[in-house]
Amino acid sequence: MSHPFEVGKTYRNRAGEYVVQALDGDRMTIRYQDGRTLVTSAQMQARIWENIQFERQMARAEERQRQALEARKATRQRTAQAKQTRPKHAFDGFEESDFEVKTRGIAWSSRREMGRVLAKELSERTRAAFDFWAAPRQSRVHVARKGSYDPKAREANASLYVAVNEKGVTYGFRVGRLPGQEEGDWPWARLVNALAEEEKMQPMLHSMQDTHHLRLDIYAMGISYGLVAQVTVQGNAFLWQHKDAEQEVEQTMTAQELAEYLRALAPNKRCGLYMRKRLSPQAAQQARAKVVDEISAVLEALVPLYDISVGTS
Repeated sequence: MSHPFEVGKTYRNRAGEYVVQALDGDRMTIRYQDGRTLVTSAQMQARIWENIQFERQMARAEERQRQALEARKATRQRTAQAKQTRPKHAFDGFEESDFEVKTRGIAWSSRREMGRVLAKELSERTRAAFDFWAAPRQSRVHVARKGSYDPKAREANASLYVAVNEKGVTYGFRVGRLPGQEEGDWPWARLVNALAEEEKMQPMLHSMQDTHHLRLDIYAMGISYGLVAQVTVQGNAFLWQHKDAEQEVEQTMTAQELAEYLRALAPNKRCGLYMRKRLSPQAAQQARAKVVDEISAVLEALVPLYDISVGTS
């Protein structure tokens, strides 16, 4: 007959703790701490003992939940206090002139201020050291981990970025490939290899695109450098789409198939991959300084993808 009892061991029922003195089939003799003895059913005492153990487990689980709730509440309070005492953003927002085409293209004069704020925000949010690089003569700022960015090879780096043109503000993650970088320990190769080999990559990309409404845009050098495909989420897979003046083509792909496509893309030519979002000039201006919070949240969500590319994940 199955029960948990052993002679000489201590157990408990609703009347208190007792020691098992004898076992005979379903009959057991127990002695309470005050000296009283009782002959009782082992099966009945087993049910009482199991119920008591279950109640204790539930009580411990409830206590853990209570402690976790209090910890989250305390964290929210500290975060709220930190926001109240945090100094004003150094970047005050976009202006209409930021989106005007000048003689030498878009001149976004405050990109260094944006870069400085974003590097500070990401460093605080992720507890990692981020820095920024304003692209010379371009309306773009790159944000990356210190030591993982080569200013002399900007297009081959992986980075988080913000860019401005007459269509609006674009921000997200980018990684490039230059001629001669088909293999090796370059960010493009790391990302493509991870996409092909790690099952977590597909749900990660899906989550990023769904949560923040991001586009995955792929560029490559043909006659000129330009957009060759857009990839969106479709169910549990990706929908690859290509449009040009002559045709529109689309194909459902797994993460592995997408990786094979990227490996075969424009051999020994320049390529680029962007996971990004765009704000119209009007929306960017209306957000004023709060645009930093929106951009920071998206860049923070993309840090895992960036870390895979630079080999720090």
